Amino acid sequence: MDFTKTKTDLSQLIGDKKVIQKNDGTMDEALFNSYGTDRTKVYPPNYQVLVFPETTEDVAAIVTYAYKNAIAVVPSGGRTGYAGGAVAKNGEIVISLSKMNQMVDFDPFLGTLHVQAGMITKNLHKEAEERGFYFPVDFAATGSSHIGGNIATNAGGVRVVHYGLIRDWILGLTVVNGKGEIYRFNGEILKNNTGYDLKHLFIGSEGTLGIITEAVVKLTKPPKDIRVIFLAVPEYKNILEIFRETHNFDLPLLAFEFLTDYCLDKVKEHLGVPDPFQTPSKYYVLMEFEVDGETDEEKLYSILESITEKEFITDGSIAQNSRQNETFWKYREGISESLSLAYTVHKNDISLPLRNMEAFLDEMSALLSKKYQGFHIALFGHIGDGNLHLNIVKPKDLSDAEFFAQCKQVDPEMFTLIQKFKGSISAEHGIGLLKRDYLNFSRSESEIETMRAIKLAFDPKGILNPGKVL
Repeated sequence: MDFTKTKTDLSQLIGDKKVIQKNDGTMDEALFNSYGTDRTKVYPPNYQVLVFPETTEDVAAIVTYAYKNAIAVVPSGGRTGYAGGAVAKNGEIVISLSKMNQMVDFDPFLGTLHVQAGMITKNLHKEAEERGFYFPVDFAATGSSHIGGNIATNAGGVRVVHYGLIRDWILGLTVVNGKGEIYRFNGEILKNNTGYDLKHLFIGSEGTLGIITEAVVKLTKPPKDIRVIFLAVPEYKNILEIFRETHNFDLPLLAFEFLTDYCLDKVKEHLGVPDPFQTPSKYYVLMEFEVDGETDEEKLYSILESITEKEFITDGSIAQNSRQNETFWKYREGISESLSLAYTVHKNDISLPLRNMEAFLDEMSALLSKKYQGFHIALFGHIGDGNLHLNIVKPKDLSDAEFFAQCKQVDPEMFTLIQKFKGSISAEHGIGLLKRDYLNFSRSESEIETMRAIKLAFDPKGILNPGKVL
């Protein structure tokens, strides 16, 4: 491919300052490469042309050009994914949405924000809060992830147990398909019973059906007040018992998270935070509740008293103010960063029915002990919605290639167990490159064939994020 010609052609379409070719003196090579990858370390980026559209029309012009010339494209957002969904490894054009970060409109009656897809999630939260509203989809990467990427992976985050997935908060989308055509799925109204609601096909499609350029998100009222409880738990079975116990109290549960002692040690090491309790424990649980007045505060202490009396915990503490809330959350939200920055990690993001969780972990522990001897396992997740993050940390004496090769040998056995216990091989990180070959563990062959037919309809030349999902 003549990349210089590609750059020249695209510059004529959307403007010279929006198109960069590798090593043209415009951008440092390391920064350039970063736009063609995500937090995975399996596939290095390999591409030559990077574009920065500023409007939906810019994106449509780029994709139309790519369609006519049969050039593959990879959409690039905050690159916070762990499935290889944003990796450009075969000379694709990388389309960064980072300059498409503006608010388009606010509807105070419907309670919606219309934003461009490149808006950082934390900034969307701020836009909502400044108008007296609340956008409830939240997770550790909100400071760098883009709302478009969140939608493309149907992100969940830490409060799914109460608020649901991002799919539940999307009213409208603007999308560019694989031919450069623009779809505008109306987000101005709540009721629109006019046939197939096509926007839902793009939510969770990982950029393989179209590039999301704008979104209309629903907002809600902010929680009245938030309190966080942090617990030291001796056995895994106690975690599920604590979760059941929360249902006995009339208090809105916003989040229910857990982590192991290994995860806590890595967070303390990376962030320099103190031990939460004098005596260490094997597991830890974080619960977040919405409270309204003294009566709800008393219910919090009743929960702590009940699970203490039943010996589900060895220690526990209720945050007394917002600063303590933030401190407790650091123990949970600091895990991914603490592992990713200091170690090579093979990540598995899975979900299971809660009633099958303990049995799965027993069999999984036996498998890991047999296959991953000498490997450290970092286990944490959103127990409230059945989502486990099972991370294998590379030993220092192994090369990355050897490590990932060993992990790849064991993954099918792990996925067989997940299938046995009626779970999913990907809860919220998506399929991307890394799990594409294992999709059959969660989807039937007829489902996969239907997905291929849908892909063909929206992207007839297969140029959108090739090699991902299917």
